[in-house]
Amino acid sequence: MDGVQLSPMETAVLAVFHELYQDRGFPAPDNVRVRRRENTGSGRYVDLDSARDVHLDDGYVDLGGRFIAMQGVPNGLMAVVRITGHRVQQLEIAVYGEDPWDGEENEWSIV
Repeated sequence: MDGVQLSPMETAVLAVFHELYQDRGFPAPDNVRVRRRENTGSGRYVDLDSARDVHLDDGYVDLGGRFIAMQGVPNGLMAVVRITGHRVQQLEIAVYGEDPWDGEENEWSIV
């Protein structure tokens, strides 16, 4: 776990989640640690750890209609965060459609 940092894109995505859900205790990116990261070929799982409880039910929260536009990924990517036991547990990023994504954070923006 030591030395694994949030990537720039993961940080920006978590900042949007914080903006959307901060009134329910969603932590700012600097209060979240990466336990593990796995690129799947069409997405990424980032297991997270945060000491802060959130006032959200177990399940998934999304970007509220936003998505990640990225060079080389024609339909963009979605992102959700899984909440388990009132804790931020995992960030999942996945392509829309069947396009591959190698996990490289090419030129991107959240739109």
